[in-house]
Amino acid sequence: MQPDEKIPIRVNVADRMMPLKVARKDEEFVRLAARMINRRMDEFKQFKTGEPIDRLAWAALDFTGDLVRMLRSGQSTGENIESELNTLEELLREY
Repeated sequence: MQPDEKIPIRVNVADRMMPLKVARKDEEFVRLAARMINRRMDEFKQFKTGEPIDRLAWAALDFTGDLVRMLRSGQSTGENIESELNTLEELLREY
């Protein structure tokens, strides 16, 4: 099997199963991204909104804000990557 070969997977985002086709080499990253989104959404439960779509929108805005800050700051991507890798390692340990 080739790493770029597309495989079907299902990930849960915001309590919805999403069928996707992703490159085999990207499967782990897509699954991790889904877990990160769900975790960020859980952080917004404190606002007591009954609508998961609101928490999903806040999570998307929060992640995008992180990305914009990183791109505009001109910081070394190595520093940012190290921080993100530490976060990913924590998530993988929990999984």
